[in-house]
Amino acid sequence: MNPSSWWLFLRFAQREVTNRFAGSLLGGLWALLHPLALLLIYNFVFTSVLKIRPPPETAVPFLVFLALALWPWLAFSESVMRGTMSVVGNAALVKKIPFAHELVVYAAVAASFVLQLTGFAVVLAFLAFTGHALHWSGLPLVLYGLLALACLGTGMALLLGALQVFVRDVEQGLVPLMGILFYLCPILYTVSMVPPWMREWMWLNPVAVLIEAVREALLQGRLLPSAAEWQAGGLCLALLLAGRLVFRRLSPHFEEAL
Repeated sequence: MNPSSWWLFLRFAQREVTNRFAGSLLGGLWALLHPLALLLIYNFVFTSVLKIRPPPETAVPFLVFLALALWPWLAFSESVMRGTMSVVGNAALVKKIPFAHELVVYAAVAASFVLQLTGFAVVLAFLAFTGHALHWSGLPLVLYGLLALACLGTGMALLLGALQVFVRDVEQGLVPLMGILFYLCPILYTVSMVPPWMREWMWLNPVAVLIEAVREALLQGRLLPSAAEWQAGGLCLALLLAGRLVFRRLSPHFEEAL
């Protein structure tokens, strides 16, 4: 991007963050409080009601096991949802001001990841402070997994955001799709808990592969991606390029459709 595009991107991202908490007494704390509430609810349901425990090899409480996967998922899912709606949400700007329309998608995705990963960093610091053994040597793999998820989230947001301009049903279908994808990812469980015949199918889901990688990196200290994780990252990059191509093809027709 040229300097003017970078300036616009930063302005859009700043506005995305500011508008999200405008008029709120707690402001940006909601980015931490909402995931924490989800974490506590899931922990209560799965440990106190369903009596589910993580596999013995994890050697951590279910709350820690869940937290390490929940925040990467929230960053990814929120980026897709907000990125998909960003073009329609900025319809007045798109129709009146000439600029690269994809910048509003990039800004929505970036703001989602920054907010959620800030909360993730706070939670990791708290877990370390309270004595839970996390392997910081696995941070390179964590960063790889998060970067790949950001690429996938951006690609999906570009593709679905462009389609949403012309087919407003995309938003309605995206909500249940993300709900289904949540349970197809090893967030509340590990891949080892899945029946063997299903595991091969799960490894076709790059979100599942990358979220499991982030958790394993922090629990086991694994440094480098496996072959499956490299493949998942390659697929994420391919989907980013495909989403960008579709978006740019449809972008000249946005003004007449909005």
